[in-house]
Amino acid sequence: MKKGLKGVSLKMVSDSAVEKIHNASISLLEDFGIYCGSDLILDVFKRNGANVNSDSRIIKIPSDMTEEAIKLAPESFVLYGRDSAMDILLEPGMIYFGSGGSPEPYIYDYGSNQRRKSSKTDMEESTRLGEVLKNIDFIGSICCAGDKYEDIQLFHEYDALLRNTNKPLLYSAPSRYHMQKFIEMASIASGGENQLRKKPSIGIFTETVSPMKVGSYSDGTIDAAENGIPVIVALAPMMGATSPATKAGTLVQGNAEALFGVVLTQMVKQGAPVIYGPGTGTFDMSISEYSYASPEQAAARSIVAQLGEYYKLPTYNLGGATEAKMPDAEAGSQAMMGMLLNALSGITLTKVLGTLASGMYGSKEMLVICDEIAYMVKEVIKGVDVDDDKLAINVIKDVGFTGNFLSHEHTAETFRDEFFFPNLFKRQSIDEWENKSKKSILDVAHQKVEEILSKSKPVKLPDGADKELKKVLEDVEQDYFKK
Repeated sequence: MKKGLKGVSLKMVSDSAVEKIHNASISLLEDFGIYCGSDLILDVFKRNGANVNSDSRIIKIPSDMTEEAIKLAPESFVLYGRDSAMDILLEPGMIYFGSGGSPEPYIYDYGSNQRRKSSKTDMEESTRLGEVLKNIDFIGSICCAGDKYEDIQLFHEYDALLRNTNKPLLYSAPSRYHMQKFIEMASIASGGENQLRKKPSIGIFTETVSPMKVGSYSDGTIDAAENGIPVIVALAPMMGATSPATKAGTLVQGNAEALFGVVLTQMVKQGAPVIYGPGTGTFDMSISEYSYASPEQAAARSIVAQLGEYYKLPTYNLGGATEAKMPDAEAGSQAMMGMLLNALSGITLTKVLGTLASGMYGSKEMLVICDEIAYMVKEVIKGVDVDDDKLAINVIKDVGFTGNFLSHEHTAETFRDEFFFPNLFKRQSIDEWENKSKKSILDVAHQKVEEILSKSKPVKLPDGADKELKKVLEDVEQDYFKK
C-alpha cells in the first residue's frame, strides 16, 4: 500500500476565518436549504428527520444533524486498487495525484497538433499510461469513448477503465442505473461482489447543481454508500456565475453543498467513506467560460484543504488543470502552480492531470509531463532531514579548507537519497542536446507515450470476467435500445 507524503499545511486564512465559513455554511443549510429534484434523495431526508417541504422540495438540515454527520464520516480509510500494491491510504493532508477526471469529449492529437474526437481506444491507451506512470496514484479519464453511441458511451468507458488498470478508479455515474452497472462491472473485475465490498477499488463523484440544488444525477450516491463505495462530494460552482464573485462567498456556498453530500452519505450508512471536494472555479467574464487554472481558484482551493482539516475529512480537487490548448509552456506552468499549491496546502487527491482547454480535452503527452511534475512536487514535499549525519559537521571538518566533497565517502553514501534525478526532463549539456536531437519536451513526451503503449497491455482479469463484462455491455445496449 502507498502511504502518501504529508502536505506542508500552507494556511491561506486564519483558523477563525475557517470557522466563519463553516458557521455561514451551516446556517445556509439550516435556514435557506437545498432544492431537491430527486424523489429518492427527498425520501432519505424525510425518513431521517430533516425539515423537508414536499411541495417546495426544499430540504433544510438542522445544524446539529450536519455536525453529527461530519463526526460520523471516517477521517481515514484505504482507497483500494485491485492490486494491493496500488492501495492508497486517505487521510487529511496526505497527498496523491490522479489522471483526468470525468469524461472529456476530445483528445489532443500529437501528429496534427489539434484536438480530435476521442474514442474507446484512446480511453484504453490513456488508462494504460496512467497504470504505468509511477506518480499517478489513481485513475480518471482524459478523454471519452466518443465513438460509441451516446446513451451507452459511459458504460464502455467503465469497461475501458476496468480492463486497463489495477489502480483505484474515481469516476462519474450520472444516474442510479449507471452506478448500479458500474458496481456490477467493478465486482466482475474484482472477482466478485464480496471482494468489491471488502476492498472497494472504485469511487464515485456526486455533484449538487450550483447554486444550492441537487437532482437525480446524485441518486447513485445511495447505492455507493450502501455498498461501501467511497463517495466524493465534488461540485463545480463558478465564481460570478453560479456562485458569488467573491472567493469567500463561493467557499460558503460550495461548502454548504458539499456538506449536504456528507449528510446524505451518513444518512444512508453511518461511517460510509466520503471525500470532501467543493470546487472553486471561476467564470471568465471575457470569454464566458469556466476557468480551470486561474490563480484565484488555486488560492481558494487552499482554503478547501483547510476546511478538510477542520472537518477531519480527506479532500479532492482540481490541480493539474490547464487552460492551454496544447502541452506547452502555458500548460506546464499552470499544472505546476495547481499541483504544487495543492500539495503545499494538503489537498489529499489532486485530479485532472493530463487535461487541457479547461477540461474539454486531454493529452497523453500532457499526462506524461504531469507525471514528471508530480515527481518533482513530491520531492519538494519530502522536506529536509536535519539529523547529525545530514548536518555533516564532521564531514565539513574532514574535507577542510582545500579539499572537495566529490571524493568523500559521505557524498557517495547520501547523494542518491538527497538529489532529484528526473525521468522526463533529462539534464544534458547544450552540445549534447544539439548533437542528439534538439527535441522539445513535447516531442520527448510523445516518444515516452509510444514507448509505454508499445509494451503495455490490458491488466489480467479474473477467470470468466472478460465474458461477463461483455455480457453487461450487451444487456445495457438492449435496455437502452428498448426505450
